[in-house]
Amino acid sequence: MNKTQLAELLKVNLRYANPQTTNKARKAGKSGAQLTRYIMNQYLLSGVIFIAIYGLTMFAIDFSQMPGFFTYYVALFGIIAFSQGISAIYNVFFESRDLAGYLPLPFRQLDIFLAKIMIVTLTIVPFTLPVLIVFIMAGMRSGVFVVLAIVLALILFVLYLSLVFSVCSFIVFGLTRTKFFKKHKQLVTTLLLVVSVGIAVVGILVMNSQSGDMSYEMVDRGTIALLLPFFYITTKPFSLVALLSFLGLIGLNVLSMYLIKLTLLPKMYEQLLDASPGIVSTKRKHKPNQSLRQLLFSYNSQLIRDPNLIMQVFSNSILMPLIFIIAFAVTGQFNLNFLGIEFMGVCFTVGIVLASLSVNPMSFVANIISLDKDNFLFVRSLPLSMTMYLKEKFRFACLIQLVINAVIVLAMGISFRLSLLLLASALLGNLLATYLLSLRYFARDYRLLLLDWTNISQLFTRGSGNVGLVLLMMGTIFVSAILLVLYSIGVMMYPFWWLNVPIMLLLAIGGVCWHVYYQRHFWQRFD
Repeated sequence: MNKTQLAELLKVNLRYANPQTTNKARKAGKSGAQLTRYIMNQYLLSGVIFIAIYGLTMFAIDFSQMPGFFTYYVALFGIIAFSQGISAIYNVFFESRDLAGYLPLPFRQLDIFLAKIMIVTLTIVPFTLPVLIVFIMAGMRSGVFVVLAIVLALILFVLYLSLVFSVCSFIVFGLTRTKFFKKHKQLVTTLLLVVSVGIAVVGILVMNSQSGDMSYEMVDRGTIALLLPFFYITTKPFSLVALLSFLGLIGLNVLSMYLIKLTLLPKMYEQLLDASPGIVSTKRKHKPNQSLRQLLFSYNSQLIRDPNLIMQVFSNSILMPLIFIIAFAVTGQFNLNFLGIEFMGVCFTVGIVLASLSVNPMSFVANIISLDKDNFLFVRSLPLSMTMYLKEKFRFACLIQLVINAVIVLAMGISFRLSLLLLASALLGNLLATYLLSLRYFARDYRLLLLDWTNISQLFTRGSGNVGLVLLMMGTIFVSAILLVLYSIGVMMYPFWWLNVPIMLLLAIGGVCWHVYYQRHFWQRFD
């Protein structure tokens, strides 16, 4: 292996993984090794934030005495890594358009594969770092020497990720070799991404539904036998069962690496080129006698039909509120049909909160202009009103967001058994907030317009990067939870009209000002 070439490939793919962050760093004067360190620090910060969010909840659990919870958390984040790994591998290998640039260069297929898979791993590691915390805590609480516990945890974490990504690689590369994939690329891609997200959702819900009733006294749950080798190695590293488990994990990893080298690498170039997007020309049906509005609607619907875009939007902006709703519904303990009319304002605010979770930089309306790519420059050169063009684009994307969010609110209302009056209040708040937030993110898309993107994640990370997205999401959840709790307490303490009327009046004034602001500062510039 040529380490110099591999290092250069890593640097290139690292910059390619998040061009927006790279460009911001270059504008700040960073280059070379300094630029590489800056990008690495961004991923490190993401990992620290994720550990702070999820890792702190684990410190109360003595994993050395609870193999059930140990295997539960390892499986939980393994499911997340599996789901994200499948989509990440497909994006980096098959959605990327940089392969042709490597063909005239003296790079081996093994080096290209390793560089890409290492960058994929780097993007997923922040979301699986709680597993490393579990390994370390289990070892330390078992009385293992601190340094040894940390070293074993790091080794196990690498073996753990290696197995997950080996399975993901076999699934993705295996499917893309089939004749069915070559004939129906878009269908198989959609199914692949849907199945990966579906496995994550179903797996998490099934595991949570098996946890039983919560009580003040923590009782261990059932173990997952397949993951017990990790428990034995961390808690009893010098025992025979731990030694056999360790040898077994190493053997599985060596076998998987050998199979990848034997089956995937020899024809990687041909497979990636054959499966690359944009190779197959598609015949479009001509529909006569269409109005301009119908033509633009058809054009915009074509823009969002990319399976990768659909699944990225679904997993990043729609999945979270759905998981919350389904998770609570599964327990069957959230029957809210006893709530009275005094909670109308609270339900209205809940609708606003759900809208703020699903309308974000990763939603359709926040990227619909940039999806035009070079077509936007062509349209701008035509004798066509940009106001009309952008308004049609906004109407299309906003309508999609309204439908999606309405379905989410209806699912919440049915799951929690809200009365029709409270459900209508939540739906009204959600639709109004969706429209206002759509204005903001549509204008943001134009302000941060990016037409030369090659990966959809480049659009999602505009402006604030990955760290900003995480902070925005967690900040929205944290602030929303505080406001809803305070509002609910206020409803039970004060008369209906005294509290709800001033709040609704403030929301109405704020909404009108919001609308007027974007009418004057965004839409009027095109008149």
